[in-house]
Amino acid sequence: KSKIIRYLISAGLATWVDVVVYFVSFNYLYKKEDIDIFGFYTVSAPTASLILSYTIGLLTNFTLTKFLVFKESELETHKQLFRYVMVAILVLCLNYFLMSFLIRQLEWYPTLARAVSAVSIGVLSFVVHKSFSFK
Repeated sequence: KSKIIRYLISAGLATWVDVVVYFVSFNYLYKKEDIDIFGFYTVSAPTASLILSYTIGLLTNFTLTKFLVFKESELETHKQLFRYVMVAILVLCLNYFLMSFLIRQLEWYPTLARAVSAVSIGVLSFVVHKSFSFK
């Protein structure tokens, strides 16, 4: 029970970092404008903001989860990180598809869509990290 509470606190802090970075990058770094990559590809401002915020949130969450939640894991740190990142890539894809649906189909504001997707997919993350990443 204590582990779940610590996970929720860690995930909550990391999600807060993620959402704040998303908000700042979407509104101020990218200024709500799509990014042209060498004239070959255009990345939407919501997608670019998600990539940045998710990366920073992932590193924050890994660090907090490793030292506050699954500290008894005897798995080496580099193996934990590798497994954590594998799961995170899957979760990123799920976040992307959920956010795309919320933004494009339901016309939600991107920051709200990011917060909702982060919380809903976070539950799945706990189960997978407990049984795989920090086994």
